[in-house]
Amino acid sequence: MNRILLFILLISITNLSFAQNDYLALKKGNKTIQRFWKNSYIAFQLKDGQWVKGIITKIENNSFDLKIEMITHSLFGSDTFHISDFHYPLSDIYAMPGKGLQIDYIDGGFKVNKSAGHVHWYWIKSGWLFRTGAIGHTVLYIANGIINNLSFSGINLGIAAGVFIAGVVLHKIYKPIFRLGKKYHLHSITTTPARA
Repeated sequence: MNRILLFILLISITNLSFAQNDYLALKKGNKTIQRFWKNSYIAFQLKDGQWVKGIITKIENNSFDLKIEMITHSLFGSDTFHISDFHYPLSDIYAMPGKGLQIDYIDGGFKVNKSAGHVHWYWIKSGWLFRTGAIGHTVLYIANGIINNLSFSGINLGIAAGVFIAGVVLHKIYKPIFRLGKKYHLHSITTTPARA
């Protein structure tokens, strides 16, 4: 009797371990950056620019199923809505959010939450602060020059232009998302045999 129970227990543990072997792997070249298992959260951007976030319910060869989770906030608290049975082929996914980038349900759709605490130094990394500061400085400098009938200094305007260009360069370099293609890939790793 004990041998039968031990055998059933071993079979159950083996089945549970095989059930967890299917996953999605986000890779940079051959290196795996992140894994997504069944029942884990995933966020991604489709080719039309729309963001999607939800819980993986099934992983198949080159596709997965998703239960979308929308959290809305109001004066009376938060409500969570789930919509199931969305099927996404991996070929439809355009990009994945980078580390620290939070995707939330905002104003009727999923968007990058720029006010989330997880997006550290966004205003500096994206160059927004440099571009805005340079424009503000230039407008104030020209306004003061016109009001006080002062001559304009090319050095002062050149520094503002340099700061603005630095902001533009930072904006071009800053990549908060992993765009799938040559450098980044999303693969489904399945060990469960396909059903006919």
